[in-house]
Amino acid sequence: MKLWPCLCLFLAACFQDSTPQHSTFLPLDYKSTFQTVRACRQVTAHNNNYQRVLANAVAADAYTTASYPLPAGSVVVAEQHQDSSCNSLIGFDLMAKEQPGYDTANHDWHWQVLDDNERVSQDGHLQTCISCHAQTTCNDDLCSPP
Repeated sequence: MKLWPCLCLFLAACFQDSTPQHSTFLPLDYKSTFQTVRACRQVTAHNNNYQRVLANAVAADAYTTASYPLPAGSVVVAEQHQDSSCNSLIGFDLMAKEQPGYDTANHDWHWQVLDDNERVSQDGHLQTCISCHAQTTCNDDLCSPP
């Protein structure tokens, strides 16, 4: 038996592709399928960036009417911009409401930080996000009204 092909297969299986992947929560056509629920404005807690917030169909009505908690399947994404007209995208912060039991202590939110190409750079139970969004001034971890 030739050892070289087996060794190549073994080594290939050991290495994982570390390239960030597109978020499964943010469709490629999100700009046409998500609804803007908060217009562009500066957010101090997010490095003084300007944000426009969009939500999927599951979340949009509940978000705009402040009907908390948002239902499972809700996706809320904040586009991060450098400019006050929200035309220079620098990344995204995303919250996806998982099924009950995903993270009960933190309202079952799944957190992601995405780069400007919609690739995930941070994913899951992000303590930086959780610690800020768990403040008593937030409702269901959503901290600013529409």
